[in-house]
Amino acid sequence: MAYECDDCGKRFETLSSRRLHDCPGEDANDEGSIGSDWFEDRGRKRRRERERMAARVVDDEFEELLERPRVPDPGAAVTALARYERELEAALERNDGGESYRAVFWTYYQPVVESIDAITREDGWPFLLDVAGAYDHREDGELSNVTAVVANVVARGVIRARLTEGVDAIPVEALTYLGSIPTFDDGSFEGAWEESQHVGWAIGHPEYSLEETILEAVEDDDIWAGAATFRALHADQEAAAPLYAEVIRRADDVGFVLDRLAHLEGIPDWSVFPRGWDVDAEFDRDFTLSLEESTENQLREAITEIGYDEHLPEDWTLEDLELRW
Repeated sequence: MAYECDDCGKRFETLSSRRLHDCPGEDANDEGSIGSDWFEDRGRKRRRERERMAARVVDDEFEELLERPRVPDPGAAVTALARYERELEAALERNDGGESYRAVFWTYYQPVVESIDAITREDGWPFLLDVAGAYDHREDGELSNVTAVVANVVARGVIRARLTEGVDAIPVEALTYLGSIPTFDDGSFEGAWEESQHVGWAIGHPEYSLEETILEAVEDDDIWAGAATFRALHADQEAAAPLYAEVIRRADDVGFVLDRLAHLEGIPDWSVFPRGWDVDAEFDRDFTLSLEESTENQLREAITEIGYDEHLPEDWTLEDLELRW
């Protein structure tokens, strides 16, 4: 399998050689004024620097494991996840302010996610729930360095099940796994914290009370509660509207909860789905959201009830809820 650099087009036989090469286009846009593409170019350069550091840090066998032909292989996928965890632990021991850890985490995050997800699409929930059970923070008493990966794939399974079979088809075990992550996060596992918010897609599940999970969370982490309920609005706004209104009433950092509503309508942003998942390629459907009048009325009533409208224009709309720094 050949690996091609997105920036210069050069092809390489191995993943590590692609990540370590000196890209000729790397400094092309470093000089001159800041134009519309400057931030994008800068982001690509930082990504390449991160990938080079990661390739230097990890064991060659780990790279080789990810470079094998992508024939669905449960054993290889689980091995890749275990090796990824070991590489992250080793990176933490380098005492470089976390740079190596972040480089390894983000460089190999997506490949490991895709390897687990590929098997999940073949073998379904039994395989995925076995993986989640092997990395169960409730049993271990803490989150692991790969909880984010497992949560990402579990979240994909939750959304797939809802969209293809209905909310009833989502296993309760998957939802309790995601919904319990915030209570174990000490602020060090942002990736897992974000992925767990996709539990909001389970709104209306007959055997799992998303409302109870959200309203318990809002007391300690209202930003997470708002983000999870934001996803619920995309799943079923009729069911989610009263819950979001209640989160508004109870939240301490209500500004952050309301800020999401400014970007609710239209094409969903990347955060609505698990990181790196190309849902448009998998589902032939329009995910654009238009607010129903009853939904907007419930949200506006809650905003007025807590007096937040006093900070807004007289004829305010949801777009006025965007936080401006």
